[in-house]
Amino acid sequence: MSIKFLKENWAAMLIALFLIAVGILLLVNPATFASAILKIAGAVLILCGGWDILKYFRTEAADAAKGSGFFSGITLASVGAFCIFSGSWMERAFPVMAVVYGIMQILFGYRSLQRMVDLLRMKKKLWWTMAISAALSLLLGFIIALNSEMTMIGIWVFTGISMIIEGIYDCFALWMAFRDQ
Repeated sequence: MSIKFLKENWAAMLIALFLIAVGILLLVNPATFASAILKIAGAVLILCGGWDILKYFRTEAADAAKGSGFFSGITLASVGAFCIFSGSWMERAFPVMAVVYGIMQILFGYRSLQRMVDLLRMKKKLWWTMAISAALSLLLGFIIALNSEMTMIGIWVFTGISMIIEGIYDCFALWMAFRDQ
């Protein structure tokens, strides 16, 4: 890679390297990384909330009353503080959401099962297509509902691998596109 290439594409390369780094961090320790991201998001929300409050008090009272700067500022700052000081809620909430999703998937599977039985009773030839749908829904639903921790780990691993691949591809695509310059 030439110096000219790096000077012209430093931002894109930095983003690609960032994607690779985040992907690796997600693979190495997803829970800690997610907690750190939540704390960073909390800090950003507090800063944005503080900015809204500052703008509210710097605006003339009659104009400020027409908007919701104070409300949005306090809301953003409160949500930010919640993210920073109660970050473990996210780790506890994800498995619960996975279980709820798994149960919904099971219910969809039962509905597909009824449709399969309906098709069988009506002597339709393609009843087996609904049987496959029911089997997939039920299998995945039970796996997700009964193994929510593994489901979440799988999501983090998939996200990490996706980010690494995207970062590597972006580096390669940039190099290919601008290698002759």
